[in-house]
Amino acid sequence: QQSKTEEVSLLYGSRNADDILGGEMLQKWAEDNGEKFNYVDVLSNEPEDSSYKGERGFIDKEKIQKYLPPASDGEDVIIFVCGPPIMYELLCGPRNEPEVKGILGELGYSS
Repeated sequence: QQSKTEEVSLLYGSRNADDILGGEMLQKWAEDNGEKFNYVDVLSNEPEDSSYKGERGFIDKEKIQKYLPPASDGEDVIIFVCGPPIMYELLCGPRNEPEVKGILGELGYSS
């Protein structure tokens, strides 16, 4: 299927800046492909006095709404979730259920 857009947005959750795997490479990709690749770090345990200026906390409803296309864009929107079971469950619902639940379900995304 041909997509209307060829954009990729990555919300990358880590505990702190030192835990970001491949961060320099991802940042370079974003700089080199700004119109097609949006990269956002979300740090849950970064010290408040650090020089980090990006998103803090967890990947949540507000960040999904801010950085990802809305579910109303239809079949052109594909979201992949990778992370520990608790994150998956909060975002998508139980892995053994085909219906999207959790935050993504609340926002209208479906499988």
